[in-house]
Amino acid sequence: MKRAGVLHLITCLLLWFVPGVLPQPTLYQAINGDTAILPCANQTSEKLDMKKYSIYWQIESSVVHFFHNGAESLNNQLKRYQNRTRLFLDQLEHGNFSLILSQVQHGDEAVYTCIYRNGETRAIGKHAVRLNVSDIQPKEGNSLYLGQPSHHPNCSSNAKDSDAFVLSLHLLVVIMAWILRL
Repeated sequence: MKRAGVLHLITCLLLWFVPGVLPQPTLYQAINGDTAILPCANQTSEKLDMKKYSIYWQIESSVVHFFHNGAESLNNQLKRYQNRTRLFLDQLEHGNFSLILSQVQHGDEAVYTCIYRNGETRAIGKHAVRLNVSDIQPKEGNSLYLGQPSHHPNCSSNAKDSDAFVLSLHLLVVIMAWILRL
């Protein structure tokens, strides 16, 4: 195998296995029985033609909500989500693909993945949200707010990402030096 191929393989493996290098799901807290808004957005300044887009909200490979060619298509939706999910239909053309989940239950705790695809350009976007459900409203001053990202109180939000970046960069440099010696 050529050096470039080995380097590419090792880089892919580093990106896959080193925690923090690839984005982790955003953590959201919801109250049992309330409505949660799981965020997903395609940052754009142009109006999107939603007849060209597909938006999948899923848990693993199961459909939570599906929008295709300008209309919702809920035939394959998991039964436990029927009549409990919707999108901001008036905001889709502005890139807001967030999911509204009503009557949140403990059984809804999962990692939700929003995948959106432009059928014309084949451009794909992906965002993951981990939903946690509790029975009590967080106290004021607590870092867990409904519909807001959760942060670890003893760790700055950039610490884990920067540590993982430094580690992966260091490993990449060591591996490149090893490959160049071959």
